[in-house]
Amino acid sequence: MRRPSITVRDVWQALDERFPFVCREDWDNIGILVGAPDTPVRTVAVALTATPSVLKALKRRRADLLVTHHPIVFSPLKSIRPDNPTSVAAYELLRAGIAAISAHTNADAAPRGVSYVMARRLGLENIRPLVPGAPSSDSCRIVVFVPGAYAKAVIDAVDSAGGARIGGYSRCSFRSVGTGSFVGGTGTSPYAGSAGREEQIEETRIETVAPGSLVPRIMDAVRRAHPYEEPVIDIIPLRYGALGGGIGAVGEFAAPMPLESAFDMVRKRLLPEWIKAAGPGRKTVRRVAIVGGSGGEFIGDAYKACADLFVTGDVKYHQALDAEAAGLPVADIGHASGEKWILPEFRQILLRRFGGNIAVRIIGEKEPMRFVPQGDHREG
Repeated sequence: MRRPSITVRDVWQALDERFPFVCREDWDNIGILVGAPDTPVRTVAVALTATPSVLKALKRRRADLLVTHHPIVFSPLKSIRPDNPTSVAAYELLRAGIAAISAHTNADAAPRGVSYVMARRLGLENIRPLVPGAPSSDSCRIVVFVPGAYAKAVIDAVDSAGGARIGGYSRCSFRSVGTGSFVGGTGTSPYAGSAGREEQIEETRIETVAPGSLVPRIMDAVRRAHPYEEPVIDIIPLRYGALGGGIGAVGEFAAPMPLESAFDMVRKRLLPEWIKAAGPGRKTVRRVAIVGGSGGEFIGDAYKACADLFVTGDVKYHQALDAEAAGLPVADIGHASGEKWILPEFRQILLRRFGGNIAVRIIGEKEPMRFVPQGDHREG
């Protein structure tokens, strides 16, 4: 029995349902970055970054597709050469015929994204975003007026075009009933009545949301599903949290514990290669804020959330001083040590969707920075 054909696009769609690619920071570069969307896929490798060690692992054991968290191509490339550090990954993947998908800030901002996964693994309860609101700044409210019998068809159209999604929920809408009126001009074919006479029809007002980048596609889908010659479609720009999700996570331990015990919990549950601490050395910890990757800029948000401990990576000197001034302990566990926990989520999503029709493996990585032990400085 032949296995069904799975393509790069199919994998992208499976990831998009959990981590919508339209919900990203403007500076980010994500999606299908290398290869053709219709390329068949039987084996997938999942990694945090396309590092030299990951590329070597792919040479030893090839895959059809590489899924990474950090973008394969971040800045515009002027050339694709093996002797250019910024393009070597793209060069090697193209040479080997391996496609690549990157899910970066969309996986950070999703309701069950990077920081949520870290918080869940740490054993926190009542987990919610630290800074609510997906990063997409072009979200819109879409309002459509349609006869009630066609309301479902319109929602189906918006949903199929990628709209009506808020965080982890799909087909999100608000509906109310009212009376619409119109007079058809010469040469029109009204949905009801005849041209030249005022008609009144009971209509359903449907309100939903979508990223601005999808509005043209959604409007086209709505027009095809709508029975009117001239559907009424309102597009209202929104900002901040309209599409759900957010940055970071905050939650509570089941019971308070000393700071050292909280550090031990971080070591055992998140398995970082190190913990660098900032802020006070003594505190009782119940509420914990988390931002996977580089999160030093969110120390103020963790303080406003009344966190007793902030877990993140890449904390800078002045950010550490800010934490000390705020009386907020910070555990810097490195960039990769937190984000790496999204990789098993990527794998599970694909296995649940495609079952035995696809093989998925994780290629692990270490932090690029390492501690150098103190040496023997004796003379002679």
